[in-house]
Amino acid sequence: MASNVDDEMAKLRHDFDQLRADMQSLMKTMKDTGTRRSREAWEKAQQTGESLTEEVDELQKRAEKKIGDYPMTSVLSSFGLGFLIGILLDRRH
Repeated sequence: MASNVDDEMAKLRHDFDQLRADMQSLMKTMKDTGTRRSREAWEKAQQTGESLTEEVDELQKRAEKKIGDYPMTSVLSSFGLGFLIGILLDRRH
């Protein structure tokens, strides 16, 4: 009977050791996956930021060209828009 209990305890210890090793492997895999995914997300965010920067630069160049082509219209439009915004803000108070 004692031998049977010792055998069961040895088997239980082996099972716990195997479980511990499996858990360590799982934790390492989760860490590696998280690191990889965060790196991929960072790279994608950088690419998106670069793309947006290029688009903003292009829009700025187009706006500057339009303003240069029609300076008087641009000044009058800006004045009119500012005047309307001023009226709208004044009514709220």
